Amino acid sequence: MGQTTFIWDFDGTLVESYEAIHQVLTLLYKAYDLPLDKEFVFDFIIKESVGSLLRKLAAEHDLPFEELLRFFNREQEARDNMIYLMPHAKEALQLTKEKGIQHFIYTHKGATTEAVLARLGIDHFFTEVITSANGFARKPHPEGVDYLMTRYGLDKAQTYYIGDRKLDVEVAENSCIQSINLHQPSSAINRKIDDLSDLVDLVTDGIL
Repeated sequence: MGQTTFIWDFDGTLVESYEAIHQVLTLLYKAYDLPLDKEFVFDFIIKESVGSLLRKLAAEHDLPFEELLRFFNREQEARDNMIYLMPHAKEALQLTKEKGIQHFIYTHKGATTEAVLARLGIDHFFTEVITSANGFARKPHPEGVDYLMTRYGLDKAQTYYIGDRKLDVEVAENSCIQSINLHQPSSAINRKIDDLSDLVDLVTDGIL
C-alpha cells in the first residue's frame, strides 16, 4: 500500500478568501459596465467556479476571456492580505503530516499563492504547490493532478483531492483518485466533511 496523499484546493478550502473574491468581482462588473446580480454571482462561483463565471460573461457580452481572467487575477492578488486560514486548517495539516500523510496544493490561484502560504505559516507542509502560473489546464481537467501523480509516483488508491466545489470533485474523478469535499454530497468517489478537523478524525480512526 502506498503513502496516503492529500492534494488541496486553496480558496474556500485551506483559506477563506471569498470576501476578497467578492470585492474583485464587484469591481470587475463595474469596470466592464455589466449588470450585477450579487446573489446569483456569488452563488454561482460557489457551485461552479470563478473561471466558469468569467467564461459565461465572455460569451454573453462578447468579451475576451483571457482579459477578464487577467483582471481578476491582478485584483485578487492585490487583496492577498485579506486571506486567512480556514478553521482548523493548521491543526489538520500538522496532525495529518505527523501521521505520515504528504501534502500538495493544486489551485487556480496565481504565483502569489506561496507568499500567502508563507505569511500564514503553513508553506512548510507542502511538498509542491501547483498554481495557474504553472500553465496546466484549469480544473476539472486532470492535467495538474496527473503531473503530481507521475512526478511523485503517487498511489491513486491512497490519494485524495480536498476541495469545496463541484469542480473539485470532478477533477478527482477525472484523475481517478478520491475526493473529500466541504460542501458537495457524499458519493461513490466523494466523502463530505463538515470541517477540516474531520480530516484528523478520519485519519486517527483509520478510515483514510
